[in-house]
Formats: sequence, C-alpha cells, structure tokens
Amino acid sequence: MPDQGLTCAQDPCLRGQPSILRFAVLTLLFLTVVPGGFFLLILLEDRPYGIQLSSVVMDTAAVALYTFSRNRNGAQPFLLSCPVVRGQIPRLIRRHLVFLAVLFIVQTTAFELRPNLPAYWLTPRGKDTSLFNAVLLVLCACLAIIQTLSNRSLLERAHFSA
Repeated sequence: MPDQGLTCAQDPCLRGQPSILRFAVLTLLFLTVVPGGFFLLILLEDRPYGIQLSSVVMDTAAVALYTFSRNRNGAQPFLLSCPVVRGQIPRLIRRHLVFLAVLFIVQTTAFELRPNLPAYWLTPRGKDTSLFNAVLLVLCACLAIIQTLSNRSLLERAHFSA
C-alpha cells in the first residue's frame, strides 16, 4: 500500500508499543492453531461434527492471529487498542461467522460425499495422506487465507480513510 503520509506519531495503530499482553494473546492464538487444534482434533474426530468443530477453533485462531499480527514484509500490525480497528470489529465478526458457516458446509458436504468416492480418492499413498484429505485441507486453508487477506484489506482501507 502506498505511503499515505502518516508518521508513527500520527498513526493511532502504530503509536502504541508492543505489550506483553499482545504477545501473550498472539502466543495463545498460535498455540491454539497448532498443538491445541490438533489435540482437539484427536479428541473429537470420532464424534459427530467433531472435525468441523476442531476446524472452526483452528480457523478462528489462525485468522485472528494472521489478521492482527505483523506477519512478513513489514505488514502493518493491527492493534485492538486502535480506535479504527475497534470500529471494524463488529464487521469482522459478522464476516467471520459467514466464513465459518461456509467452512462447516464445505466440510460436512465433503464428508457426506466421501462414501461415494472411488477408492483411489480415499487411499493414502505411502506416507502421504489421501487425495480426499489433501483436497479438503487445501479448500479449508484457502478459505482461511481469503478471509485473512480480506480482513487485512478491510482494516487497511478503514485505517487509511480515517
């Protein structure tokens, strides 16, 4: 995004220094995505909608982590203490609920179609996962990436229009 002429002193989202609370929240989100999400997946995989529930938790944590963190290439962090960001939170939550509904529908539909798929879609090849699992993982990851990029775009537009 081109420089809009804002300095750190004028920019309400860049004025604040990184805090221990922000570090703790981002660390908790990271731990929820990786080990926590897989632990939840193992616990719930045999229960009805267990995989979908695990995916909802992992997706929520991942999207929040990557929406609000700095990431790579000097991308702006979006602080929850920033008034511009706070004004967009209801919109972000509504959008997230729509993405979660789509994620749930995609996974539930895939699991309902699974018994009708040919064996080569369901059979793992060596140490690799099955084609079904790989395609489903890519679809879910694409949803999370699309949501994260659109969230960051929304926050950037709101930030620079303020």
